[in-house]
Amino acid sequence: MKKRRLFVQTLAVLLCLALLCPLTAFAEDTGSFGAPVEPEQYAVIDPDALQELVDNYVRAHQLNKEKISVGYCYLDTGDTWYYNGDAWYFGAGVYYVPLTMILAEWESGGKISRDTNLQGASLGDLERYVLVYSNNYYAHQMMNAIGSDKEVRAKYMDYSPLPKDYYDPDFLDYSYFSARFLTDVMKTLYTESERFPNIIDCLKLSDNGNYFHGAMRGAYEVAQKYGNYIDRRNVEYNNTTGIIYTPHPFILTVMTENMGITQEIMWDMAVIFRDYTLSLDEAYDAWDAAGRQTAAPAPAEPEPAPAAEEQPAVQEEAPQEQPSDQQAELIAPAAPEEDPSAAQPQEQTAPAPAAPQKNEDASNSRRMVVLVLCAAALVILILAAILKPILRKKKEKEEDEEELLY
Repeated sequence: MKKRRLFVQTLAVLLCLALLCPLTAFAEDTGSFGAPVEPEQYAVIDPDALQELVDNYVRAHQLNKEKISVGYCYLDTGDTWYYNGDAWYFGAGVYYVPLTMILAEWESGGKISRDTNLQGASLGDLERYVLVYSNNYYAHQMMNAIGSDKEVRAKYMDYSPLPKDYYDPDFLDYSYFSARFLTDVMKTLYTESERFPNIIDCLKLSDNGNYFHGAMRGAYEVAQKYGNYIDRRNVEYNNTTGIIYTPHPFILTVMTENMGITQEIMWDMAVIFRDYTLSLDEAYDAWDAAGRQTAAPAPAEPEPAPAAEEQPAVQEEAPQEQPSDQQAELIAPAAPEEDPSAAQPQEQTAPAPAAPQKNEDASNSRRMVVLVLCAAALVILILAAILKPILRKKKEKEEDEEELLY
């Protein structure tokens, strides 16, 4: 009898311990008992496929592959890919993006307002002149309001997670950028847009019809900044960085040196990466809808935008980064007569990456099973506790009766 009681009690204890282990694991796995576990990272970009696409384009156009850099980011996952991403180029007009981000962040932090007069113009006017009209004179006015050239460029580092030892000395001295750095800046601007009010809105109006804008032919909205510059050595730099609002938006940065057919390259790269991004969307949506991540509303089927047929003429004011070499040309465009906000395209808010969640029905089923098993174990323990004194008394009675017999 003693062995039987010991067996029942041991069995009940072991059953409870066995049930506690999966219950603990379940508590870590769902939001019902604890914080949800992040799903396994979905690597949407195929680096080999992208390498082949760009290599084929470079060969077909007989380009110097050492003089072109590309940065690409699929924003829903944050995946990035680079082609010569760490080569350094004179930034030309693309430096306007981190420059205006500094003052926009001052605005969001309450340090200044859109009406604050900075070097003779309001913040709102400066942003429009610099980002929409690519006006170099007002860009230098913005820099003067912040600090010295090197102090301003040092602040650009706040918009990229790259370590300080990554930067080339020419980054601080002459505003040289890499595709990796610029792509980081645009990613910060997109993911933390509330820190930088009005910047993306202005970029959506920047040279509407050329560069990435022209390649999309109105099919997708684009927030971009371009820049071209010929230095005293007769070296020509042409760069564009932007956010292209396909159903799953992406960032594209293209930097070139002495390419000659730069506008064609910018258009073609935008088309190549637009088509590649659209090819990823179906696989991403399928993964997204499988329950590993909250599914976003299915985007409408995009109409393919035709490839560029010809290069539009481009007129760009060269930014003055080295005053001793070239004198900045004053370009002060008059503000448009109509309300600029009326001409501004309707912003399409890109879907932010959704937090992962488990299937609710499956979670409820598992929870019910665990609770039932725990209840059964508890019943066994209670029965064992109740039966123990009864069995003990019964045994004592049997022993007393045996003594009376003798």
